[in-house]
Order: sequence, then structure tokens, then C-alpha cells
Amino acid sequence: LAVLAPKAARGGGATSSNSTGSSKAVHVAEPQEEPKAAQCPPPWAASGQAWSYPYEPIRVLLAGHWKAKQLWAKLDARCGRPEYTSSACAEGRLRGKRIVVVGAGPSGLRAAIELRLLGAQVTVLERRKSFTRLNRLHLWHWCGEELKALGARCLEPPPLDFGADPDLLHIGIAELQTLLLKTSLLLGVQVLLGASYCGAKWIPGAASSPRGNWAVRIQHATSGTAVGTEAAEALLGDVAIVVGAGGLSCGVGRGIGMESVEVGSLRAEEAIGLVCNFRASGHSDRSLRSFALARQFYGKLFTRVEAETGAELENVVYTRSKASHYFVMTPTRHCLERCGVLKDPLCKPALASHNLDRSALDAFVRRIVAFPFKEGEPTLPTAVEKDKGELHYADGGPQLFDFSRMRRMAEGLAFVAPPAKNKEIIEDEAAVGDATDAPAQGEYPLLVVLAGDALVEPFWPEGLGVVRGFFGALDASWAALRWASGAPQTVVSAEFAAAYGQLKSLGAQSRSRVIRDDEAGYSLAPSSRYRVVCHPPDAM
Repeated sequence: LAVLAPKAARGGGATSSNSTGSSKAVHVAEPQEEPKAAQCPPPWAASGQAWSYPYEPIRVLLAGHWKAKQLWAKLDARCGRPEYTSSACAEGRLRGKRIVVVGAGPSGLRAAIELRLLGAQVTVLERRKSFTRLNRLHLWHWCGEELKALGARCLEPPPLDFGADPDLLHIGIAELQTLLLKTSLLLGVQVLLGASYCGAKWIPGAASSPRGNWAVRIQHATSGTAVGTEAAEALLGDVAIVVGAGGLSCGVGRGIGMESVEVGSLRAEEAIGLVCNFRASGHSDRSLRSFALARQFYGKLFTRVEAETGAELENVVYTRSKASHYFVMTPTRHCLERCGVLKDPLCKPALASHNLDRSALDAFVRRIVAFPFKEGEPTLPTAVEKDKGELHYADGGPQLFDFSRMRRMAEGLAFVAPPAKNKEIIEDEAAVGDATDAPAQGEYPLLVVLAGDALVEPFWPEGLGVVRGFFGALDASWAALRWASGAPQTVVSAEFAAAYGQLKSLGAQSRSRVIRDDEAGYSLAPSSRYRVVCHPPDAM
């Protein structure tokens, strides 16, 4: 991958990518000059190149490896699907253009994979330089099968026994990101780690190139850059689409005026989540089994939990991995006050760091994990003691968060019009909408679409994060395909809105009403996944 992954050839100074996708920034042109947009030729465009994806020549090098053969078979099967054979996102409005995905989380990388399969030249920007999140995600069955089709059980992580847990299908966030990163690179996606998205701008045409184009501004602070100092800036040019998948803090939508709405119906700070990761050690703890329990189904058990530990819980989930023992639960605010975790019950916000008694929180957590939720099976502290070890946190310790106020975007797709030819260069994302569908000289508007937590915040007790994120990535890719194929803005917007209407209503209780039963038939088209999708009359 170090040799065959796509590299950036930056004119005028910008960034370059290495085997892990990290970027090294150098200064752009002098301040009095307009910095030139960086050029990033797709890996399949090299002269004399007889392959479409980097994994094809890599296959020649690893032809005899049995595990590699399984991986190549999976990738061949995915790349050979009918919707990908025409490479539609390399033509039409996207000919010679780039799609920038902001965020290398599960949703962003899944969108990058889909767009690359459609033939697009894809660059992923991720402000972090490594994947370190230990928290684990509950997966719906289709998500697990999708990950296996994209390389899980051939590539590590996750471990080769992914999906073997009989009690709960789960994966670590960092494991999921690493898997999708490897698949992305094998398919020819460019990934820049340590690169922050700073907005889009319009670059006007010049005498040598009369057509203007969109560019994305990125910043990367080098290892020697002091905190608070301005990082070097570079431009990625010839951008046609920006996919915002940077999580709850993603600024792609806000930068162009896309608004979020609050959809929570619970009283503020009455829905509280508690997450903790304990270090995996010894051998006895490997026998522990995952579980997911809710008060509504195990009322007597949760009454015992409260009597013996003081913790009034609504849900508790435990998963074991090679990296950690992961617990997530929902204590009530009242029990946190009663157990001394909240110093001042009247403090606003109640979960502010200065209002938490960390020692009381630690004791509260340890009482809970020592409770025998599974009758006849050892608890985590018992297993650790059996190996003569001590129970240590695998990270900074337990974390409390408020999920009583959930947010989602009012709309997840917008078009940004290029400025009039007689105006100055547009800065950031101004002049939203009102662009014609067939502008002079092919100067098209910038399509901005959101996916994952940047689009709709998941309700974590139902394991909605990954399934909504993957569905949103497919919906965003469908919008890109329709735009590349010549569909008008009104049609692209209406189709995405129809799919989004179904996506945001998807939940554990509503899944049978929202999505189709035939998971094997799920594909790029929203109608293959959602039961009811109302398309405009001229939709495909």
C-alpha cells in the first residue's frame, strides 16, 4: 500500500500523503499571490496502467496467500456489481473532478468506498492523525454482513473471529475505522490524516484555463507547530462535491447555512449515558460473555441492581474485546445525586466536569461491574482477581454524557452557486442555491451533502449509529451519481429528501415499517433499502 496508494502531486505547494494517509503541509504561494489549487491525479489515470484499483496489482504480489485470495474474491464480487461497471461518477459533471469527504469515521470512509466504486476520484480529510477510540458499537445484522463483504475476517482489525460472539454483534470504533481505511486504500481512495477542512472557495478561470472551479481549503499543523499558531494552508482543486461526515462537530453544513433542529423529547439531563472501558488482562476474563439488558424486560434484576449498588439503571450493555472490557449504561440523575457523583444537584449543566466527584463516580462504576448480571457466570472483577491482577481503566476513566436532546439537520443536501463572473472570488461557502443547472462553460454549483452523525445524531441504546451512517453514506453516493449523470438540482434534492425522510425515522421499533426485509437485496438505490421512497416523476 505504501507504494500503490494514491499520492498527491501538489503544484505550488500543498500536501503529500504517505502509506497511512497522513499529510505533510508546506506553505502555499506568497501572500500577494492566489495559491494554486493542488492537483491530485487518480491512481488509475497513470499512463500504461492496466488496472482500475490498486488491489489488482497487489494481488499479483500476494497471489499465493490463502487469506489474500479470500480478500480478492470479496473485492472482485463488490467491484463487479452492475451499478459500478460504468464508473458513472467519472463522467458527466464529475469528469476530471474530485469528491472530498470530510471525516474518516465509519460513515465517511463508507461513503468514500462507495463513491470510489462508482468511479469517482475521492479524497478523505481527517483532522486526527490516528484512530484511538475504544468504545464499541452494536451492529445490526446487515451492517455485519456488509463489513464481511468489504474485508472483515480477512483484514485485521477486527479480529478474524469477528461476528462469532453468540450474544451480541459488535465492533470497536477504531477497529471499524481501520478496516474501512484499508479497504479504501485498496480501492484507490486518497486519505489525508491530520488535515482539517477549512471551507470551499471558488477559483475563477484564467487565460490559460477559462473555466473556474471549486477548491477546498485544508490546514495541517506540522509536528513542530505550536498550539494556537496558524497552520499551513493548501488547496485541493477541481472539487465537484463535498461530503460532510465529520460527526456532531462537523462544520461543513454550518458553513453554508444548513440548520439543525432539536428532536429530543426528554427533560434536559434526565437521559444520561455512562461509558467505561477496563483494560483486558489475563486469561480468565476471556470467558466472559457479552450482554445487553433493559429494565423493561428484566425488571426484577434491575431492582436487585439498585438495591445492591445504588444504581438505578434503564439499560446496561457489556462487550469484551482484545482491547478492553466495554460497559455502557443509563443511570438516572436521581441515583447519581444520591450516590454523591453530582456535587451540586442544582448546578447547570449537571454533568459539568467541575460538578463531578470522580472518586464517587469510580466507586459507583466498580459497584455496577461487580454485580452478577449473568447468573452462574463470573463478573469482571472476579475474573481479574482469579488471574491475580487489578482492575484498571483502559482510557481516562468513566465518562458521563447527556443524550436527552438529540439533534439532526433540517436538510442534508444543498447546492452552492459559483459567483457571477464580474464578482470577486467567493470566500468559504457563500451564495447558497439559486444556481442554474447548465451554467456557461461548465461552471457547475458545488454539491454539499451530509452523512452519519453530521446528518442525524443516533440514539445509541438502539444501535442506530452504524446502520444510519452506512445508509446515509449510500444515500449521499446516490445523490452524487444522479448529479454526475445529469439530473437537475430539483430532482437530486427531492430524491435525497425522500430518502432522508425514511432514514431519520428508522429505529428499533420502526425498522419493519421503514426498511425492506430482503437485506441481501440492499444496494445503492434508496428504493432497494427503504420500503417507501417517493421520487419525482423523472427520477431513475
